[in-house]
Amino acid sequence: MIEVIEQILTQYSYVEHLVDLPSGLKFFKHNNISIASYFIITVIDCRSFEEDEDEMKIALEKLEQEYIGVANQDYSIKSRIQSSFNNNREASQIDKNTSAIYLLLMQDTRKIDQFRNLVFSIEESPNYFKRYVLPYTIEQQDNLKSNLSEFSGREINDVLSNLVNNETEYYKLLEGRNFGSEYELIIKLFSKLPFLQYEFKPESAPISLDEDISRKIEVDLEKYHELISDKSFKIEDIYSVEDNEIDKNIIEDELGKLLGGNQ
Repeated sequence: MIEVIEQILTQYSYVEHLVDLPSGLKFFKHNNISIASYFIITVIDCRSFEEDEDEMKIALEKLEQEYIGVANQDYSIKSRIQSSFNNNREASQIDKNTSAIYLLLMQDTRKIDQFRNLVFSIEESPNYFKRYVLPYTIEQQDNLKSNLSEFSGREINDVLSNLVNNETEYYKLLEGRNFGSEYELIIKLFSKLPFLQYEFKPESAPISLDEDISRKIEVDLEKYHELISDKSFKIEDIYSVEDNEIDKNIIEDELGKLLGGNQ
């Protein structure tokens, strides 16, 4: 998942700044030296304890403790990052301009709902840096990476915007029918990452109900729709428009669908 985050950061002109950090951590800075904006990415594998609140708390609080150096202040993440810069100006701006993205690998992302208060306390903490908690599963990650690879020549923001612009999946998510889906992960990316911007795709001009029905029905049924729209048709007219013999039950079924959509 960190590879996806890296692609997004790269599009927004962030580059990885090499620092000697503990395993599972990466640090990014804006490519423009005059822009003080930094990100710490941490990957936490929660699968073995995702139902244990105490273990989740320990895992989520670990980054802050290592950042300030609770165990060893001289070897804190903060001091390592500061010493990696070539000038004091950048080093002095770390606390005010750093954000952390917590990538939580889980078996079931719904389990995080048990710890809403814990997640809220982490994300709303005023200490040192802003925080964004993003749970995901291997399946979500792999499906998203597969989709992104199909559009490797396009900017990732544009691809994500196209993928999220799916009305069917949107309503499924609202109805709770696609939790754990790739679509849910993309929605979370847009809601969690402060720099990721949704590229709105305007829809075509509204069309009339008649036009909408005509587009959706098969060509062979167009003649039936025209008769129904006339409002003066007789059922005998419906049967007479078909050159070839057709089962009347099928016709009546189709009529029921059309009339139902035309009310």
